[in-house]
Formats: sequence, C-alpha cells, structure tokens
Amino acid sequence: MAEVSNNDLVQTEEEYEDDDGDDDVFDIMLNPGGDEGSSFRTRNDPSAPYQRTNVTERKGALDIRCTCLDVIHGLVSPDAEEFATIIVLNFRFDSRKTARRILAVNITLQFAPEQPGGPEPEVFRIAPYDSMVMVQTTQTEEKTTMAGVSLGAPPLAGVELGAELGWERSVNRETTDATKVIGSIDLLGRTYGNADSASWSLIENSTTKTGVPSTMRTAILLKRQDEEPFRCNFKIEAKVDPKSSMEKSFQRLFGGRPKDDPLLFDPQLPPTNKLQTYDLTALGSVDLSSLSGVTFQTVLDSAVKHI
Repeated sequence: MAEVSNNDLVQTEEEYEDDDGDDDVFDIMLNPGGDEGSSFRTRNDPSAPYQRTNVTERKGALDIRCTCLDVIHGLVSPDAEEFATIIVLNFRFDSRKTARRILAVNITLQFAPEQPGGPEPEVFRIAPYDSMVMVQTTQTEEKTTMAGVSLGAPPLAGVELGAELGWERSVNRETTDATKVIGSIDLLGRTYGNADSASWSLIENSTTKTGVPSTMRTAILLKRQDEEPFRCNFKIEAKVDPKSSMEKSFQRLFGGRPKDDPLLFDPQLPPTNKLQTYDLTALGSVDLSSLSGVTFQTVLDSAVKHI
C-alpha cells in the first residue's frame, strides 16, 4: 500500500484566484463511504502486481486519469555500469459537462526501493522539462484617469450652481497570458542525495479561462544502482471551477481519500515497446522529448460526410 497515497486535492476558482499559498487547498476525498476497499481505489493485481497499466482513474463531471504507456529497463549506456529505466505516463483531464473545467493540476511522482533500506532510484531526466507556455493570447487594456476642480456659487434656495473643470488621461497597454506547463526534477523527504522525484504543473490561461490541456504525456529516465524492484508513490492535486466543486455528483465521486496502491516496477520484466523499440543497452541516449507531449484539444477533421 502506498505510503504517499494518491490524493486529489481540489480548490475553488475564487480561492485559486486569491491564493497566495497552499492554505486554502482542501481535500476532496475519493471514497464515497470512507471505505478503503471502495471500487474507486486503484489496486495492483495480486497475481501480477508489477507495472500495472491503469495508474489511477477518477470519473465524474470532470475526469482525471493516468495510464502507464511504456516501461523499459536496461542500461544507461553500453560502457556504463549503471542500470536505467524509462517510464512513459499519459495523463488525461476531461470535462463531461458544459462550463466545467480544471483550472490547474499538480502532479508529483516519488521513487523509492520496494524494500526500505535499498538504494534509491535517481530521477535523471524528464520531459516535458522546465517552464513552457502554449495558446498564448494578447489583449489591450485601457485605463482612464480623471481629475478636476469644482467651481460653484453658494447654495441658493437649496440649489447649488457649479461647473467642473479638469482633464482626462487614457493609458493603453497590451497584456499577454498563456497556458503554462512546468516540469521539474525534485528532492523530496530529505535534503541530501540525488533527486528522487519528478513533478509537473498545468495552469490554465486565466484570461480565456479554457482550462488545462486535455492530455499530457510525460517521460522519465531513472538511473538505478541495482536490479531490485522499486516503486513510485504519486499524488495529483486539482483546482476546479466553483460549480464543479459544489456539484453533488462531483462531491460524491470525490468524497473520500482512497489509498491507491503505488506503482511497482520489476527490472527483470521485458520491455513493453508500445511506443517504439528501444536499445536496452543505451537508454540514456533516448530522446525523451520525442516520447512526451501536451495536447490542448483534439479536432476530428473527418466529422462531416457527404452522401
């Protein structure tokens, strides 16, 4: 069972816009009855516990899910004595109702040996990495300032006669906004050693209010010191619009805190090779950016048919 369980944390739009930290984030628990054995919990198959495909799945007015697409174990390079693993994960964030959206998502993956005390995997490279923008928008704002002096006669029969003299100043400025994607390699739970975690943040364009991208595919390259099994504890945080956070069906689905099983990995398992065929002796040379990507929306061009 995961020591760091998958918690979907939800924050309303008003709190999100006024948020200066994490104080206003509140838990949306995913178990409707508080029973840890609920069907909303994602578990490892007892007969085949390693490298499950369905990482997590939360369905409702807003869907949040993660799928493991590829797991490849091998070496960093032919002349190196370091072991390596490439993991490709696909995240989806979908709205099933009009005007429902996810404002921001934070994803954290932390790797550790399956048995405590063993050498920890190192998060060596990830993709997407660094801070990126997409769907950038520009708008013009006009600000008008007025100043004046009132000249008037003393009141006469309850009536004040006067005139206002002054000036008006208008200032135009262009502002830009964009959807943001941020990826980082982190060190969690300790202040020494190599990085053991990867994290991504998706933040909507606050001007257009179109939500976060619908799909993000991430790739991770781990360095390992041995061939022993290891695990990944994950956490997903979401900030949603007020209507979604208040909707009864959403509260029912996101009404408890399940402890999803961690992802377990066994370096002895063969490569999945779903996306491509990898050179198992040179995983360090794989271009992770070719395995990753962010999609805002998918358009079906062939939707119109002529008979």
